[in-house]
Amino acid sequence: MPKSDMASLLSSWRQRLARSLHLGRSKPHARFVQLASLGEDGRVQNRTVVFRGFVHNTDQIIMITDTRSDKYIGLQQHPQVELCWYFEKTREQYRVNGEVLTVTSESLDAPLRKQVWHSLSVSAREQFYWYLDKTDVDGIVAKSLIPETFCVLLLQPLRVDYLYLGETHQRTISQLSHNTWQEKPINP
Repeated sequence: MPKSDMASLLSSWRQRLARSLHLGRSKPHARFVQLASLGEDGRVQNRTVVFRGFVHNTDQIIMITDTRSDKYIGLQQHPQVELCWYFEKTREQYRVNGEVLTVTSESLDAPLRKQVWHSLSVSAREQFYWYLDKTDVDGIVAKSLIPETFCVLLLQPLRVDYLYLGETHQRTISQLSHNTWQEKPINP
């Protein structure tokens, strides 16, 4: 599919976000996002996670976690989340509200899980083996063995609140309705 045709399939907010990511690509922190969810006890939890890309030709946002984490346990009971992303260079904020799908070793989407694992840096992979001796970890990571506890989080956006904080503030709400994105400008 030609690049221009692919872009027309993506939502306006997704195209705007791609531009923000491109302009902030020299800043590693531009890939850090704040993820708010409910814990196992129903209390709000907020943490920083790393944006790992989009599922090909979709709006689904890829993140990762460990199935031993509180985050994973809470998401099993409460998959609704809100992600907040601020781009310092462009003075833009995205609040992405939706539901998280988890892709574990038991999921049917094993190829995606494998693809995400192999796209990680060595240091990111090593974090899943925190309980082992460093020499053991080096051997495991070198063999590209995917730990059972590695989990891909897929955020399916349902609502995106975009705020431009430049000279003239602009705010736009994008809402998914019947598989179509509706966009509405809002008074900031």
